Amino acid sequence: MPLFPAYANNEPNEPPNASEAHRSQQLPVPTNAVTGEVLQNNRSFELPALVLVPPQPSDSDFTSSSEESADDDQDNLADNQSSGAVGNAVAAGGEQRILEFDKDTGFYVDKKPNNAYLRLPTLPRLSRPNYKRSKLRLGGGPRQTKQRAKQRPRLRLVEEAAIKTSEEQLTQLLERIQELKKLLALEPQDERNWLELHQLLGDSATKSNRLAVAEQQLHALETAMEQHPGNEKLLQCYVATASVTYPDSQVASKLEELLQRQPQEYTLWTALIMTTQGTMARCNVPDVLAIYSKCMERLFRERDHDERADELMLKLFHNCVLFLRQSANTPQMFALLNLALELNAPHLQFDCLSASAQDERPLVDYEELVLRSGMPMPEIWTRIERLRQAYNFLPYPQQANVGIAVDPRRCIYTEDVCPYIYPLKTQTYRMQLLLLVVQLTKLPLLRTHCLAERLCTRIDQIGDSEAIEMLLAGLADRWTYALPPKSGDYMETMMQLARELYVCPSFMPQAIGHELYERCIAKLLLQCSEVCAANEAQRQVFIILWLRLQRLRLQLRKLCGKLTPQFLKETSDSQRSLLRQPANRQVICFYTQVAMFEYEALGEDKAEDSRPSSAFRVLDQVLVMAKQTPLDADQLQAAVVYAEMLMANDSRDAALKLLVPLASRELLDAELEKVAELAAKTPADPLPLEQYFLPNMLTLLLRALCLQLYLQHNSSKVEALALLEATLQHRLFQLPQMEATRVRFLREQICELQLLMLQLPRRCALSELLPHLQHGLHEFPRNQTLLQLCSTLDTTQWIDVRSRLKQTKAGILALLHMIIAARCRFLRHQKSHSDLAVTFGYQTAALDAKLQEDYLRNRLLSIFESFLPTNTRRTKLEAEQYAVLRRNSLYWRCYLRCLSNERTSFEQSKTCLLMALDECPWDKALYMDGVTYVPQEFSNLQDVMAEKQICTFAIPEELNVLREA
Repeated sequence: MPLFPAYANNEPNEPPNASEAHRSQQLPVPTNAVTGEVLQNNRSFELPALVLVPPQPSDSDFTSSSEESADDDQDNLADNQSSGAVGNAVAAGGEQRILEFDKDTGFYVDKKPNNAYLRLPTLPRLSRPNYKRSKLRLGGGPRQTKQRAKQRPRLRLVEEAAIKTSEEQLTQLLERIQELKKLLALEPQDERNWLELHQLLGDSATKSNRLAVAEQQLHALETAMEQHPGNEKLLQCYVATASVTYPDSQVASKLEELLQRQPQEYTLWTALIMTTQGTMARCNVPDVLAIYSKCMERLFRERDHDERADELMLKLFHNCVLFLRQSANTPQMFALLNLALELNAPHLQFDCLSASAQDERPLVDYEELVLRSGMPMPEIWTRIERLRQAYNFLPYPQQANVGIAVDPRRCIYTEDVCPYIYPLKTQTYRMQLLLLVVQLTKLPLLRTHCLAERLCTRIDQIGDSEAIEMLLAGLADRWTYALPPKSGDYMETMMQLARELYVCPSFMPQAIGHELYERCIAKLLLQCSEVCAANEAQRQVFIILWLRLQRLRLQLRKLCGKLTPQFLKETSDSQRSLLRQPANRQVICFYTQVAMFEYEALGEDKAEDSRPSSAFRVLDQVLVMAKQTPLDADQLQAAVVYAEMLMANDSRDAALKLLVPLASRELLDAELEKVAELAAKTPADPLPLEQYFLPNMLTLLLRALCLQLYLQHNSSKVEALALLEATLQHRLFQLPQMEATRVRFLREQICELQLLMLQLPRRCALSELLPHLQHGLHEFPRNQTLLQLCSTLDTTQWIDVRSRLKQTKAGILALLHMIIAARCRFLRHQKSHSDLAVTFGYQTAALDAKLQEDYLRNRLLSIFESFLPTNTRRTKLEAEQYAVLRRNSLYWRCYLRCLSNERTSFEQSKTCLLMALDECPWDKALYMDGVTYVPQEFSNLQDVMAEKQICTFAIPEELNVLREA
């Protein structure tokens, strides 16, 4: 019997249906022995029904038209559907072939051709063959044939020329390498030759000898470091080369060998820490803290032989606290801050850094609301985790009875954190320690580039701060009142970005429990002022910071629409009670800060109802009181601020009358000579940190004279700009130590003043503003005033704004301002097309809004992806920027948030999350965002957090019990 009965030599078989007797009479059952045996052994086996199949068409039939084929198909279909067609055809004795096939058979034979497969246009796209149309009859033509024939040899010639050029360059590189080796054997003290040799060795590497060349580079760098101990460029080259050559464990071993010989190198210690902290496979909170403990102990033992030991220990202390904050170990972090303050101020108790039972009572009510909400477990866990993170950030006081439910992770004792901080050798660095403690509480202090360089470590190694609150520095430290406040689009966009990315605990008004954190920071600032009671200038700095904090709270509530008369009354009363203290009554700069608060609280509009009169009254009293004493920086600051407020309210004559008696060219020249002599005597001494916060006499004289010239010459800026250019040509700014902190800080202040004059009414052309702005950003890339001005240039093309911000190399600040600039342009487009719905209809307006949202999203995605290594067109500048951004969780969180919209791809978001966790495996904010945007990985993310020992305040099993209860 054949395998397929339908092809059994056209022999008819017995039908299974007994009712069709006439068919069985016409078609006899075949006498096949095999068939009979099968039927006898298997009674359930039945042959299929007889189906009539027309004879197969001849070859000439395939050449018929499509209409004839269609008619034949319809006839065949009609024949098959008729129940009596088979019997009639057999009775007539036709020449039709019978097939044994019906619907009960487990297979079917497709004998009818599909006409769609017979023509090229009707084929599916992926099934169509690709023909090379090189022949004339296929439509290529002689023109295309000649063009392709010309291109092919030209491409081959280019490739051959490139190969020849690369071979020539390789020969030249090898010759230059041999020359440098000979030169360094004779003169090993030349640093530039070592760096050039390192670069040329890297350029000469190929795929086959890359490892050998890298080992040769490391050997050369080790020899160079013996000749140049402590050279920063050589150390960075060594760390970068070792990181890309060996696995992290082997890199750590090599760095430990170097640290045995050079224990005072901050670069090596940071690289050793990042081999564990920055690696997903090795990152673990106890292991990273163990390395911090080891390096702090080594530096403490070596500080008798190294004058920079305290400075290096403070840098590592900053990194350690930053690591604890990012990994959400906030109780341990605040316990470490408390210990650092008590070690260097043993006569004070910092109770503000300990938990209180009364402050945490609202947490229980909030948790009950979330548990009863009926939300899914990932959302419940996320919200309760953030609630507990906002309230449980302080450690318990070190007493037996704390009055609240005990969480063992918040029981932090001195023995637990003492390995990460040691007492300072000298009190010179005490001010830096206090400012670091305040800065690590997320208080935005760093508006200027010079102060950021002094307080922050290098951002290209450990990563910049992840606190979005640093964008708010301009709200607390407003640089001028002569100009109106920042544009509404900029402020709205900045607040929206801060609202999306803040991490609890925070003083943002949208954060639950922000009042508790504000009280903690305010008390900390006042206690820091008590630490500096012996130094009046340092004490004034922390009082000024406390007053700036009140202005920051005011501005945040105004922007969020949460400003209440009760808040104004309570804040004004607290300021008055502070100024009534005997030590603060005669300090003029405090009253100036209070006048700024009153001016911003009561309104800055050109007031017909004289709303800013309370601020003017305070400044009038200050200036009357100051007439009895010689002119100093505090008096001049009050006068300049008063004059700028008057200019903003169109009282130009009153402002000019106020400035003329106070500022003159003679005073400016005398102050320049005084500062130049001081800088020449102490060129190596850095500018004291308190001078970055207190009024500066030289910069205030320059500001007063420039405003005076502007008002005298009918809003002409030529005289004022000429004065500033002449000041920059003074011998003070031509000293050899141009990069000294004192001169550099003065240059930054003058740069800001130049941009202020260019933005005053009767503004100059953009072509005059851009050169000053570009030069300022190149020299002071982390100045937030310059970054804000660059991101709000409305008439400049987007590509120019983006490239200018990229070239600043300001790290995360530049990226955030690029995001703000893109969103500002989107808001401006929305406001300018607000009447589109009335003119063209709501459907057109909705379509335009959707298109603009897509443009914004694509623009932001282009920003993020331009830095990634997967970008084949990435420039060297973008690669350098990625080395800074990849260790900052804000970059990845913004990227992940931009990817996740209503048309998101979870696989793409998951890929982004995996890349982020590979670069920043210690940052808890990334895991929290991962739960939100990639919820299917909820359990896996919790397992990773538990493995890395990242602090989590809530456990899903606990929440399940609480929800069921």
